[in-house]
Amino acid sequence: MAEEPRPGLIVGGRYELIEVAGHGGMADVWRARVRGDQGFQREVAVKQMHPNLASQPNYVAMFVEEARVGSALQSPNVSEVHDFVQDRGNYYMVLEWIEGIDLGSWVRWHLSKNEPTRWELVAAVAVGVLRGLAAAHERLGPDGRPLPIVHRDVSPHNVLLTSRGMVKLIDFGLALATDRTQETTEAGIVKGKMSYLAPEIVGGGRPIPASDQFACGSVLWEALVGRKLFEGQTDYETYCRLRDCMVQPLRPLREDVPAPFAQIIHRALSANPDQRFPSTREMARQIGTVLKKVQLRKDLHTVLAKTVVEAREAMGIATWNGDPSAATPIAELVLEPTPVGGLPVAPDQKAPTMLEKGARALRHYLPFFGKKR
Repeated sequence: MAEEPRPGLIVGGRYELIEVAGHGGMADVWRARVRGDQGFQREVAVKQMHPNLASQPNYVAMFVEEARVGSALQSPNVSEVHDFVQDRGNYYMVLEWIEGIDLGSWVRWHLSKNEPTRWELVAAVAVGVLRGLAAAHERLGPDGRPLPIVHRDVSPHNVLLTSRGMVKLIDFGLALATDRTQETTEAGIVKGKMSYLAPEIVGGGRPIPASDQFACGSVLWEALVGRKLFEGQTDYETYCRLRDCMVQPLRPLREDVPAPFAQIIHRALSANPDQRFPSTREMARQIGTVLKKVQLRKDLHTVLAKTVVEAREAMGIATWNGDPSAATPIAELVLEPTPVGGLPVAPDQKAPTMLEKGARALRHYLPFFGKKR
């Protein structure tokens, strides 16, 4: 049985756990410090897999894969993976410590003040996210061959804004790498948060880099409008909106957003992947061109940093605290004549427990791929 981690515990002989900074479906994130020679210390984040999952090979494989994928990426817009440790029955991933706030909380802070997010800041965030995705999509192997990684979980709470005005794409726990050694997704299951799945994934297709681009477009639309683009009253309704790619025009809701920026977002949200940008790098370049045409009085990174600090203070966030509430629990959608209210559970199955929901979050059974009602 794995030992329960606690403040003060030394992991791997050098990482001291200080306090829990965030909770997630598969792991908790600790603020920790690494101790070196001659009194050297440095803050790090230690992601600890939940003990109840540490005995399940499939989840361990996913956790190991997340560390492997993260360590293979080098970009200022992707959180760094420093180490991986197995200690006393637990699995730990050591990451760079990021002082900041997630994009979802940043948007909610603006809503609490009854003010819209500045489109220029959203555009700057977009460039950071897209550059992080480009590092994953354009990854090369040791022999120079392309080995792209699809993030599969681009969503507001996986975008961190730092107190220095930087943008970090985090959590490659659901990433799809072409060179992974084993398949960790069961047949008939798709991974990702329901509201940000691309139509080709909802239709049963394999995730591709353009799927991340679609999710990014959805995140940007949400950051500007203040609500999810494809949100339905039930997961089934959300599924139908995604399947049919029901994109509400942006500019009638945000008239201050320049038409070129709105057009970029809508292109990323095209139902057909071939009609999106050829790459996230190209999408970032075009957003940068829009920003260059605007006469800005201050550096956007400086302005973004100021709003992050203000948001953290207003929301009482002393350290980074991820927001797992944005994660859609596992959704078993069954083909029934009139699904209303909550999601039905098949007669021969019991409803998932809270533990199962947490452990299996972001995995969706969609047995009716592509079927029209």
